[in-house]
Amino acid sequence: MVSNIVNLRSYHISQELYNGSKTLVYRGYGQSDQLPVAIKLLKNPYPNFNELVQFRNQYTITKNLDSPLIIQTYSLEIYQNGYALVMEDFGGISLQEWVVKRKKTIFNGVFRSRNYSV
Repeated sequence: MVSNIVNLRSYHISQELYNGSKTLVYRGYGQSDQLPVAIKLLKNPYPNFNELVQFRNQYTITKNLDSPLIIQTYSLEIYQNGYALVMEDFGGISLQEWVVKRKKTIFNGVFRSRNYSV
């Protein structure tokens, strides 16, 4: 289970959404308010000063942007030797997942139409 790997005191982690070269993103929810959240972490267990500053700047910039087109940032939490960026989770899926699902839908439609026309 993912929650055994990542332990943030105010959040329950339910699934891994992204595992990149520099960051990890998890889906979860607040333990007190049950609010769905996405939590972004640095992958490096011992980030250097520049990595920490860049991550903190990402929080600062997004926190100060007020647009319905930009995901809301809730907080920047201290996590181990770095930070956890807590953001809104609207239940979306990655573009890669969407393409895979879309291809399956198209393939199934073509397959069905060929079977019906024979």
